[in-house]
Amino acid sequence: MIAGWPWLLSSRPLAALAQPSTHVAALWPFTEGDAEGQPLSAAFSAALHDRGQADVRIDHRWGGADHEHTRTLAAALVRAEPNVIFTYLNAQLRAVSALTRRIPIVFVGAADPVGYGLIASLKRPGGNVTGFTLYESSLGGKWLAALREAVPTIRRVTLLLNPSTEIRGGHLYANAFKNTAAALAIEHGIVVAEKATDIEPVIADLARYGQAGLIVAPGAFSEVTGDRLVALTTNHRLPTVFAIRRFAYRGGLMAYGPDPAEVVRRAAVYVDRILRGDDPGALPIQAPMKFKLVVNLKAARGLGFELPSALLAQADEVVE
Repeated sequence: MIAGWPWLLSSRPLAALAQPSTHVAALWPFTEGDAEGQPLSAAFSAALHDRGQADVRIDHRWGGADHEHTRTLAAALVRAEPNVIFTYLNAQLRAVSALTRRIPIVFVGAADPVGYGLIASLKRPGGNVTGFTLYESSLGGKWLAALREAVPTIRRVTLLLNPSTEIRGGHLYANAFKNTAAALAIEHGIVVAEKATDIEPVIADLARYGQAGLIVAPGAFSEVTGDRLVALTTNHRLPTVFAIRRFAYRGGLMAYGPDPAEVVRRAAVYVDRILRGDDPGALPIQAPMKFKLVVNLKAARGLGFELPSALLAQADEVVE
């Protein structure tokens, strides 16, 4: 028998190795390898590691815009019993929160979590769910006002919504959009798109009308179909405002919204705090710190528009 062997069996280093590792799961509305999802997941992991959680095991799962697949992944994550689950956007939060009231959940981008009974209040959520909003209801009017300023002759605008932004009595951005449309005397319509084939008739109809524009609200559907929307609106010469900033860089006329990477990094701080013992129910829901206006001059020229100098002066970023 090797001398000291019984002592080694009870030594702290080996005991520590026997402890279960810290496990964080993340559920994303992108497909694996998506050009937007990968930087966001990397930002989340890096921020968590920068907080001293270098040894944490992070399990990224990719549900895309497929709600059934998202629910399947959510069930698998809950069964794995991670220490914390992170969700990005509304559908992902709802899928996970429907399955557990015990595992802490940190979200980014949920619409009306109070109304859906996920939290007690924004200041003190009170349960196992906390996180960060990405957008607010007033943006429905701000997107329309920006589009009108860019194209003063516009007479008709459709707001393209995601099913995931549904709230009590309607959709998150609908009232502000309708009120602003009435104030500006703009004919308006609202369409809720659930599948890719829903969008082509909407864009074709606006293009036939002329002097029309489109607003693409945020959500899992818009994340996945944004590039297709850019291509269609460009082909039909339809001025469009996106909520998701990257689509202005990919050929859309304009975008107004938060920096999602910044919000994801802040969410990682909440995950770290929960891993260190903080109660998620005591961590208040936080909003983005800044929204940015991005305008694409090349897209404007392709559409035959010259953007007003006043609008360009307001822009935080101009794509040449």
